[in-house]
Amino acid sequence: MVVGAIIEMTKREEKTLKEFLTALQMERDAIISFSLDGIIAGNNKKEEILRKLEYLKAEKEKLLEGAEDREAIVSDMTMQSLNGKLAVVMKEIKTAMDKNMKLLSFSIDHVRSSIENVIGHIGGTGYGKKREDLSSVLLSKVI
Repeated sequence: MVVGAIIEMTKREEKTLKEFLTALQMERDAIISFSLDGIIAGNNKKEEILRKLEYLKAEKEKLLEGAEDREAIVSDMTMQSLNGKLAVVMKEIKTAMDKNMKLLSFSIDHVRSSIENVIGHIGGTGYGKKREDLSSVLLSKVI
């Protein structure tokens, strides 16, 4: 009976990991569209899913502790298949997280560059700067 409960818990874990992957894809879309609200919503969704995964992991650990024959669980064909599926989803999650980190880095660099350009533009063409430029031109004509 423990094997069945662990298999069910692992299926729930796989489903939850797929939800996490979907949240990462939504976050990617928000990053691409420069939607701060979307990024915040994505982070909140990921946190919620991670709490759910932590709960599932703790419950699975409790079941494994109570299992008398761990070898039977490990050798179960359904369990092996599920562990393979979990590995595939985890690899997809890692890839999606890496892509999102690169996109965020690019976005931050873009925003930083834009701000620097705006500040440079404001500093270069500000009222005080024009006045100095004009006074140096006027003085040269007066002399």
